[in-house]
Amino acid sequence: ATITVTTEDGSKTATCAVTVKAKFVAVTSISLDQTSLEMTEGEEISLTATVKPDNATDKAVTWTSDKTDVATVEDGKITAVKEGTATITAKAGDKTATCKVTVKKGFVEVTSITLDKTSISLTVGGEETLTATVKPDNATDKTVTWTSSSDAIATVTDGKVKAVKNGTATITAKAGDKTAKCIVVVSKSSVAVTSITLDKSSLSLNEGEEATLTATVKPDNATDKTVTW
Repeated sequence: ATITVTTEDGSKTATCAVTVKAKFVAVTSISLDQTSLEMTEGEEISLTATVKPDNATDKAVTWTSDKTDVATVEDGKITAVKEGTATITAKAGDKTATCKVTVKKGFVEVTSITLDKTSISLTVGGEETLTATVKPDNATDKTVTWTSSSDAIATVTDGKVKAVKNGTATITAKAGDKTAKCIVVVSKSSVAVTSITLDKSSLSLNEGEEATLTATVKPDNATDKTVTW
C-alpha cells in the first residue's frame, strides 16, 4: 500500500510504500497417530502426522528412518524391509515425533518337498535313510514330518526307514502342506544254508529193494531249503 501525506493547501505531497508480510507462526508441536508398530517383512503401513498450531506458517513434514535396511519411509508410508528395529522420525520446523518400528520375518510358505529316493527295497531288519529337500531355502517352517502307511511293515523316524516284515509300505514326508512319497518293498531276509546231513551215510540193498534217505538242512530258518538229489 502507498501512504500519502498532503499539505493543507494541497501543493505538497509525500508518499511511503508499505509492504505487509504474513506473520510467521512457528510450529509448536508435531505428533504421530502411532508411536510404535509391529510389522512383517514386506508389509506397508502409513503414519499420520499432526502439526500444531493449525495456522503454522510452514507445516511441511520431513520423514526419516534411522535404519533404512530395516524400514524405509516416504511421505509417512513405512515399508518393512527385513527383521530388526528402526525409528521413524517426523520433523516439522524444529519439532520432532518418533515411532518405533519392529519388523518380524515374513511367513514364507513351503512350495515343494522332494525325497532323494522314490522307492527302496529292504530285507527284514534292514535300514535306509531318506533325505528330504524343502524349498524355498528361506521357508519359514522347514520342519519335515515322517509317517508310514504301515508301521507293521516299515517304520520311519527322522527319515530313517526300518524294515519290520515282508510287504509294501509307503513312507510320506510332509512340510507345510506339501508331501513327497517313497515306496518301500520289504522281503524276508536271506538266510544261507550252513549244512546238510543225511540220516544214513551208507546203505546195503538187495536188487529191487527200496529205501528212503532223509536230508536235514540247517539252519531251520534258511531262506531256501530246497534239496537237489
